[in-house]
Amino acid sequence: MTNEMKRQIESLTDSIIKKRRLSRDSEQEIIDTEKTERFKKLITEEIISVIKDASIILGRAGCSLNYYSNELAVIRDPKKRIFIQILFYPYGHSKITLGVNAPFLQFSYSPLKENIKITTKVSIKSDVASTKIAEIEIDDFALAKIDMYIINFLKNVVKQNI
Repeated sequence: MTNEMKRQIESLTDSIIKKRRLSRDSEQEIIDTEKTERFKKLITEEIISVIKDASIILGRAGCSLNYYSNELAVIRDPKKRIFIQILFYPYGHSKITLGVNAPFLQFSYSPLKENIKITTKVSIKSDVASTKIAEIEIDDFALAKIDMYIINFLKNVVKQNI
């Protein structure tokens, strides 16, 4: 990034912060907490590797998994969540044609509430809404639970769509 571009982005950021302060936005900027870093580490070191390994196995049946995450972002707005969304692409549906209607499992961490919300959508049909499965404390979120949620998601997707 050039120095000029960096300067312009910093100027825009300063103006956003000034407008928030003038509007008396009560939610101030936060920095990553230990629990936020723990969730990001779980995404990076555990969940992504599970998704990659599972996708290789599912590939034998012509299916695949992919993921979308913002774990690398520095989220300083306490209203925003850090998340990973695991997308399932069944046999016969490409990533291009399936688009936003892909079945998904999402883990999202709220820095403000310090909990993880788990939501899913198991149907390919676009009119089916996502469903909240659980809301758990970050301290209760371990690899065994991650594996359980992923395998239950896969079982439900296969039962619903194949």
